[in-house]
Amino acid sequence: MLKAKRLLIMLAVGAGLAGGTTASAQNPAEFYKNKEIRMLISHPAGGGYDLYARFFARHLSRFLPGNPTVIPQNMPGGAGVVMASYIYSSAPQDGTVIGLGPGSTGTAALFGSPGARYDARNFSWIGSMTSDVAVSIAWHTAAVKTAKDLFTTELITGGAGVTDQSVMYPVALSRILGVKFKVITGYGGTADTTLAMERGETFGIGAMNFSSIQANKPDWLRDKKINVLAQFSLERHPSLPDVPTVIELTRTDDEREVLRLIVAQSTMARAIYGPPNIPADRLQLLRKAFDAMMTDRDFLAEAEKLNIELNQPMSGEKITEFVNRLYAAKPELVSKAREAIGTK
Repeated sequence: MLKAKRLLIMLAVGAGLAGGTTASAQNPAEFYKNKEIRMLISHPAGGGYDLYARFFARHLSRFLPGNPTVIPQNMPGGAGVVMASYIYSSAPQDGTVIGLGPGSTGTAALFGSPGARYDARNFSWIGSMTSDVAVSIAWHTAAVKTAKDLFTTELITGGAGVTDQSVMYPVALSRILGVKFKVITGYGGTADTTLAMERGETFGIGAMNFSSIQANKPDWLRDKKINVLAQFSLERHPSLPDVPTVIELTRTDDEREVLRLIVAQSTMARAIYGPPNIPADRLQLLRKAFDAMMTDRDFLAEAEKLNIELNQPMSGEKITEFVNRLYAAKPELVSKAREAIGTK
């Protein structure tokens, strides 16, 4: 009888070990079958990030084996810092939670932005849907009509949190070049800042992604409701050949170097990433799904129909390399950038 009990115990332990081995060796396709993936969105509904994220979420399932259900969920706050912090510290690390946020996710902690308690090098980067160009804009009734006017005339703009480009970019430009932005903070996101400008509460937006204007506010361009003042990018956007970049407004090498570091985040404008330590095979599957989506005919056709710009998407591998290079920048350059954006 005793021998029989021992045999039963040994069989039970063996079965448990076998089950554990099977779970750990589970094929990624088997893992995602009948699963739900939460697609977190760094900004409120109605803005550009929401548009891109929900568009991506609608297509993701068909590019993943097992066709999991993808559920979008807005998690706004701190211009992406709230979502990034959750993903970094609290989200499941099994590949069932990913998010789409701004390129500043890669630099917020580097620049010492409030609340950014994470190391961007450790995120599981999946890809970026576009290399965006943020632009400063003034409503057509504002006295400021060109970038040159900013040096002599104050422009009141609306912005979200201090880490959002709508605040960070104009503040940095004011401190580095001496232009006259007056930024009113506290707006919830792009949808709120645009509404404030249209209502006359403000007279412009210090930095807004040009792709968001093209997708959500094409009438601004068509009906000349705004004047585009400057581009926060290293090169001029093809659709804005007559609008200077902020780099072109600089006067010294130091100004150019600092602004290059600050605007570098635009290269990964709609970044999609997961928490650290996603199993390598599942991360590879997510990256392959992203890469395939960016070249899919139906996906591209719908993007064109919706005026969603897909300008030089970046793979997860390239984003990882890019973020590592940013963190390797000279300390004195990072310090100047921190001072310019007000986090030092």
